[in-house]
Parts: sequence; structure tokens; C-alpha cells
Amino acid sequence: MGLECRLGNQPWQPCRMEVEQVGVQWTLVIGGQRLQFRHDGRGGVTLSSGGGTLRAVTGRWEPVGELCWDGVCARGDLPLD
Repeated sequence: MGLECRLGNQPWQPCRMEVEQVGVQWTLVIGGQRLQFRHDGRGGVTLSSGGGTLRAVTGRWEPVGELCWDGVCARGDLPLD
């Protein structure tokens, strides 16, 4: 299985994860949208979705193996290390 992503209640779709620095900075490319994540090293994660606006998000693992950040979810081949 490749990587699939979902935004809110939208259907799952193929996506790509670009890792700039493992565990620190990564981007999810979903369709034509780029969602940039950054971990501050103290447990906080921010999300930027293009317009320059940053918002704090909380990451969590769902019981079915999905990794979600406040409505943005990914499942499949996640490059976590």
C-alpha cells in the first residue's frame, strides 16, 4: 500500500510525503495542495497550508493505524524514521 491522505471528511486519496528532516519538518502533498508541518522539538507541531498562516495541531494515532493532525490524516507507508 502506498500513502493515502484525507482532509476532514473527504474521501481518502493518494498523496505524497516529502521529509525535509525526519521528525522535524515534513510536507504532505494532497492533490494540488501542500501542507507543511514543523515540530518544535518540545512536543508542539504547527501546520502551514500555503497562505503563510500557521496553526498549532495535535498529532495522534488512530486505532486503525492512521496518523492524524486535527483533521488531516495519513495512512499507509509513512516514513517515520
